Amino acid sequence: MRLSPLLLLLPSLEKSVSAGDGHWGSWPARSAGTSSGWPILLAAVLIVLATIVAYSNSFRCPFVFDDLRDIVDNTSICRLWPIRDVFMVQSDGRSALHGRPVVNFSLAVNHATGGLEPLHYHVTNLLVHVLAGLTLFGLVRRTLLLPSLDGRFAAAATPLALAVALIWTLHPLQTGAVTYVIQRYESMMGLFYLLAFYAAVRCGTSEHPGRWAVVSVAATLLALGCKEVAVSIPITILLYDRAFLAGSFREAWRRRPWLYVGLAAAWLPFAILLLSSYDRSNFAGYGLPVTWIEYARSQFGVILHYLRLTFWPCPLVLDYGWPVARTVGQIVPAAVVIVGLVAATGYALIRWPKWGFLGAWFFLILAPTSSVLPILDLAFEHRMYLPLAAVAAGVVMGGYVVGRRLVVGRRISRPALQAVSACLLILGSVVLGILTFQRNADYRSELSIWEDTIAKAPHNDRAHYNLGVALAGCQRGDEAIVHYRKALEINPNYAHAHNNLGLALADRGRIEEAIANYRKALESEPNCAIVHFNLGLALAGCGQLDEAIVHYRKALEISPQVAEFHCNLGIALARLGQFDEMTAEYRKALAIDPDYADAHNHFGVALAGRGRLDEAISHFQEVLKIKPDYTEARNNLGIVQSQREGIVKGLAARRELLRSHPDDIALLNETAWMLAANPNASVRNAAEAVELAERAVQLSGTSEAAVLDTLAAAYAEAGRFPEALQTARKAAELATRQNNRPLAESINAKISLYEAGTPFRAMPQPPAADSTRP
Repeated sequence: MRLSPLLLLLPSLEKSVSAGDGHWGSWPARSAGTSSGWPILLAAVLIVLATIVAYSNSFRCPFVFDDLRDIVDNTSICRLWPIRDVFMVQSDGRSALHGRPVVNFSLAVNHATGGLEPLHYHVTNLLVHVLAGLTLFGLVRRTLLLPSLDGRFAAAATPLALAVALIWTLHPLQTGAVTYVIQRYESMMGLFYLLAFYAAVRCGTSEHPGRWAVVSVAATLLALGCKEVAVSIPITILLYDRAFLAGSFREAWRRRPWLYVGLAAAWLPFAILLLSSYDRSNFAGYGLPVTWIEYARSQFGVILHYLRLTFWPCPLVLDYGWPVARTVGQIVPAAVVIVGLVAATGYALIRWPKWGFLGAWFFLILAPTSSVLPILDLAFEHRMYLPLAAVAAGVVMGGYVVGRRLVVGRRISRPALQAVSACLLILGSVVLGILTFQRNADYRSELSIWEDTIAKAPHNDRAHYNLGVALAGCQRGDEAIVHYRKALEINPNYAHAHNNLGLALADRGRIEEAIANYRKALESEPNCAIVHFNLGLALAGCGQLDEAIVHYRKALEISPQVAEFHCNLGIALARLGQFDEMTAEYRKALAIDPDYADAHNHFGVALAGRGRLDEAISHFQEVLKIKPDYTEARNNLGIVQSQREGIVKGLAARRELLRSHPDDIALLNETAWMLAANPNASVRNAAEAVELAERAVQLSGTSEAAVLDTLAAAYAEAGRFPEALQTARKAAELATRQNNRPLAESINAKISLYEAGTPFRAMPQPPAADSTRP
């Protein structure tokens, strides 16, 4: 990374104190409302360029981990209107997007501009991070210019703010919230959190405080719409106001009551949003396998680990699988450190509130995820996105104070301090930027990030499972099986590992083993729709259709809006000859997904098998509109079109034969039947069917039950249902007298249709009738 332009800005930081004034050199102290233009602009440019360089290899990183659930499988982002569907996410409850509408809207915008191309999402994430870095720069700079600091930092406000912002934006710990796309939950929340703070500072120093108060409240609402962690904004702003602006809580309230009323009021829509959003108790709350006390005692070690990573960011891990702390050795040492830091923060808030505010910022922002509210994952690096700002500010400001004292005490010369300051900032920025660049390289593929995770967290069952998924996606199924089995060694009740192991085994023809794994998965998660569906597929492949249908229906009870579930249930019903139920399932599948090519194809095959050739052809044609290279549908279309042409030609041949044999009862009956009951609408002709059937009845002297049956079908096709019923009843009575029980039952079934005003449809073969043709 090339950061040498920093040298142009650093002199203001590096000047020693003038004799007796205690202030840093070349820039005079300025008030919060004034600025020196070019250093600020140059600092902003440096922040932007350095961050872009550090993340320049992240743009082609694929979606990983929860990206697949919350972006790839998130149907709510596929359109921007109606806006309510974008903001009120509907899913099975496993999505973290519930209650986070601002993030979901940003994903919908990305989808509108680039579909599921990761580039658009990465660019947005980097833009959010850069804006957050610039906002942090502005917040720190304006804080250092405040009168309450007595001008001690005013002359160096811009370079100090630059140092804080560079450390924060370039730190590799931030990759968890920037390169890992879906964790824009954290980065977008961070941006609006910082904006709310910046606006609150301007509210305290501007000639138009009301406008900035509105901006602060609006930013707070947006932050709350990104992630629940933003709930601490009103409290941290009040602590800041007391420490830097007003001097006391009472004075802060007296000067800016409407700001705090607005900030507190922001909690109301936030509460409504939480209550109206989907239950997320499967990954956060007090119903998890980990209890609140187990979670709380584990967080001492987690927070200490976070702090270590801020100073030594290695190793960085996508998914820790952090274990619950159970022993005294795992709990007490870390607890002593963290409790000591919390106590020091409380003491500092009383004695030195400005320094104490940094500790309060750190712990208050971490509190929702690192205290007593259990979350399925005990540790995630992205949770340090905003708390890291307090550490960066503390290090920079602490170093600045030490440097001032060394210069005042004449323990170091001004030129030497200038050189050290420049080298430390440049070297630190370059090192952090390189580490971030290298960390981004781990995200270059799903395979690489999970291999990296396994190398650093070998006992993480979920990491082994996800590496198995990545290997399966690379057609390395045998290796995937190894990692699925490893995940199950660590966690025998891992339902998804059983499910995916079953899929891998089924692909290798080991159906019985696959079925056994699916059943084990359902023992752990009996309401997992995808496992029921996969078990249904395996059972159907073994010919166990009745049990397969049971599991397909169970999958649909759990997730009724999955087109694939309806389609495969339709296939199984078709194999059992349950045509009406099959038709209903195919129609449901296509109502959910009108472009579901497989459903159109299977439905077309089933319709063709029932002789409904025109409908079948329309479905095959729809398939080819959706997927022009769908070879099976193209072949099916050709076959059915040939069948239809054969029927049309056959009908033409029958009509030609009737010219030479006008009194052939069997020929009249067969032709009338085809014209009355054929499923193909282009074949049916009610008027001609009635004419031919009446002639057949006249020639047979009403002695043929089958001929009367055909006439009844012809009347029904013509809409003459009273005559159809009368004729069908005569036919059924005659068939009964002639001891033709199958024909009588068939006619009685048709009578029920005619009573309902429904014509009969059947395969082309007519009821048998005696022939007088030579």
